Amino acid sequence: MAIDTERAATPAKRKLEDRDSPRQEPEEKRMKPSEVNGGVAVKRESESASSSVPAAAAVKKRRRYSQPPIWAQDARKMNSMPTNANFVLQKRVHSHLNGKKDNARPSRHASPETNRGNPPPHVPVAEPGPQEILGAWEPSLTGLKPFEDVSRQVADFLFLNVINTPDMREISSRGIQFEIEAKLGTLIDRDTNQRVDRGIASECVLMDNSRVAFKSSMTEGSHKKMNDYLNELVKITHPMNPAGSQRVPIVALHRRERDRFFEIPPDLQARIPGCVRSRLGSRRAVRVRVTYNQKDNKVIAKIIKARVSDLDIHFPTLPMDCRISINLEMNWDGSVEELEQLPNRDRGENPERNKDRLSYTHGPYQVDLTQVIQDRHGVKEKEHELEIELDSKLLIDQGSKAASSRPHRYQELVEGFVDNIRLLTRNVAH
Repeated sequence: MAIDTERAATPAKRKLEDRDSPRQEPEEKRMKPSEVNGGVAVKRESESASSSVPAAAAVKKRRRYSQPPIWAQDARKMNSMPTNANFVLQKRVHSHLNGKKDNARPSRHASPETNRGNPPPHVPVAEPGPQEILGAWEPSLTGLKPFEDVSRQVADFLFLNVINTPDMREISSRGIQFEIEAKLGTLIDRDTNQRVDRGIASECVLMDNSRVAFKSSMTEGSHKKMNDYLNELVKITHPMNPAGSQRVPIVALHRRERDRFFEIPPDLQARIPGCVRSRLGSRRAVRVRVTYNQKDNKVIAKIIKARVSDLDIHFPTLPMDCRISINLEMNWDGSVEELEQLPNRDRGENPERNKDRLSYTHGPYQVDLTQVIQDRHGVKEKEHELEIELDSKLLIDQGSKAASSRPHRYQELVEGFVDNIRLLTRNVAH
């Protein structure tokens, strides 16, 4: 499996905003909880295992920052605090203040009149708060939990390269989409051809990736393990599962697609807008990726992808790392017949990719677990990939509100993205 040092073309996938399209739904097979890539059945665990879910966690409170992050500063000034600092997060309300109970806390017990009616549904007993165990306790000297640095770095990275990009108006007006995805894989030091080693003991963001390559694949065993894990989460969060009734459902979808690549000659490249052309680079061929449904050979998408920026996260104690990528994706308006009539190129460099993909959608996040088979110079190669995609439209909406000092949940949206990366990376290790 080759190491892509400059970003190989990413296989097409159904975008988050298109996942509910009524025209596409009949063509796609909604995955059964036991289905896996390649058609291998997944063992169902016992009913007791599938229905056991920990008690719902308390709603996460917003944070207050001593210094505003870059996405919370006025987009025109960028150095001064907004007058309406809505990024200052609401204070947490504790049941105890310095060990003293708050008498305004409502009673857990229903009145006798209430009990005479229909019995209330079973509600899991909430775990005791920290003050109930520790006494005079607060999360910090200020009473607020400080921000988590890796998520803050990712939030700033996305803000600078998406929300605050100079040509956002042209990108939006032409219907070009941002793609924001995190791939699991291995960060390779170009000087040693081994996994990077920075002499650290915990996760970190690598600021300079010029001497780092990324191998975006996993073993077949890890792929199968993630398949089983995600299928189990689908069952746990299913609305028909009593324990999952309070959860946001994870919806699975199984697709089989094929990618073909066509190089665009210079005379046709004039159709490409400047915001995309400026990011394609001069040393690489411009390619259109055409994606077909394997079942009926219908064209699903014709995409030109342009790289914007990457951010690498190293997990030294885990077997895999992560690369967060920002790309622009524009629809090619020419016909497939026009592309097929172009001069033949070396298909060894642009082989067809047959993809068996399972997509797991959970709110604004989508996990794609893909098995890719391609024929390179007569040799069939199989790779396994895992990607986590963030809804770029929602990110732009929340980031724009943060920049203009309106109520937003930009940081929480990014934190959920980073936490899903952590969750899946750690699960591979166990």
